Amino acid sequence: MTTTAYLFLAVAGVAALIDWWSVHTDRLGVEFLAKPAVIICLIGVALAIEIDSGAATNTERGIIIAALGASLVGDVVLMTPDARFEAGLAAFLVAHLFYIAALAPDFTLGPGLVAGGVIVALGFGIVPQLLGAVRAHGPVITTAVVAYIVVVATMGVVAAATAVVITGIGGALFVLSDALLGWGRFVRPAPGGRTLVHTTYHLGQAGIVLWLAA
Repeated sequence: MTTTAYLFLAVAGVAALIDWWSVHTDRLGVEFLAKPAVIICLIGVALAIEIDSGAATNTERGIIIAALGASLVGDVVLMTPDARFEAGLAAFLVAHLFYIAALAPDFTLGPGLVAGGVIVALGFGIVPQLLGAVRAHGPVITTAVVAYIVVVATMGVVAAATAVVITGIGGALFVLSDALLGWGRFVRPAPGGRTLVHTTYHLGQAGIVLWLAA
């Protein structure tokens, strides 16, 4: 990676630490600045990474950046006082679809795919109880959540199947973050609360972005 990419990654790390602290201590004003700052810095990382022959293409870099952009929209929407969960869900659904499109050309049959499949299978253990709680919110949100679960699970498997370890871990952490968020919203407070949701979310995003440098 270039010096500029490392610099953006370092700033993203500092912003993430500030965000996690702000969430843990309920400093919403700091969170409103720090959380989007992490994604903006990761966009800087993606732009600064040199694309070598035989690795990711500039097209895939563009798709990764589009995924980060959709994630940024989702972050901002969900943090606004009159936040609509459906709008945030749609933004992150688009982000996951972009990630699938970017990573799919690197799909490899091997241990990574098996590991991703096992992780997703274990994660699906919470789906019946989650959907049971979601159904109380009506058929529209239930359909949206089911579609989201399918897409995020696909993203997790595709990320693992790239055979890039940090990307596989990133995909798994992103899936975990979404699972904790959904569980906390529809069932009961998630283990670790919002702090763990943010931690796994940021580490997951970073792991996927670093696929560009693999």
